[in-house]
Amino acid sequence: MGSIPRFGRPCSPDEIDKSVLKEGAVIVEGAYSPEQCETFLAEVDAYVRDNPGEAKYADSSILGTFQGPTTSSLHSLVGAIPSAASMVLQEDILGCARRVLAPLSDTILLSVAEYMARHPGQELQGLHRDTFSWRHVPVGEQPIALTVMAAMRDFTPENGATWVVPGSYGGPATDPAPEWSEAIQAELKQGDALLFRADLFHGGGANTTESDVRHIFSMGFQVAWLRTVENSTLSVPPSIARDLPVELQELLGYSNEMVLGLYKGGDPKNALT
Repeated sequence: MGSIPRFGRPCSPDEIDKSVLKEGAVIVEGAYSPEQCETFLAEVDAYVRDNPGEAKYADSSILGTFQGPTTSSLHSLVGAIPSAASMVLQEDILGCARRVLAPLSDTILLSVAEYMARHPGQELQGLHRDTFSWRHVPVGEQPIALTVMAAMRDFTPENGATWVVPGSYGGPATDPAPEWSEAIQAELKQGDALLFRADLFHGGGANTTESDVRHIFSMGFQVAWLRTVENSTLSVPPSIARDLPVELQELLGYSNEMVLGLYKGGDPKNALT
């Protein structure tokens, strides 16, 4: 059974990158301070309190449904949570994403920034690769995307710390999942961040506690060429697109392919209502 390399800050970029590319994952200890984590959680609580409809929408969205019935979520954080912008720009995480994706792309995109709260009773998530929606893209030694799970509170075996299978990258997203005996849990202290190749098999753990909620700040970074030539959802904004034929709306990007192209975790046509 493999292990997940761990590095405290200040981190060596070479060591972080090597761990991601060789083992498939790395843990950056203390990526965020306890104060940053508590500020983020307080802002999430305030936003949900002031926007109850947004929280309800997120829980019933495509991404929210995928996370399970006892996991609550909030998506598109940069536009909703004040501290999210600086957290996305955390230098160790963003630097790693830029470097490990550089062989295949000159620039990168933030593909998702979301909050998840896995409550007691949440069952074990199946092992999967985050590249499944890009399953037709040729695979190889170099990753096309990087996933980040940052602990806003401690990740423990009991509250469902993320499981990863070291070395299980590089194959098609449709490969059968490895045996659970090959997986290990990434226990994290508040502020630690787990970075892994999006083609690494992983899954959320079961929360078997009575009251301990696992609070997660999750991000994804991807190669920038996985998108259209024109950014039609900017050039044809919702105020114009809502009056167009549905078929044209979908061609412009007001549509989704599995979990790609979502609006706040759900159907992008919801932006037209």
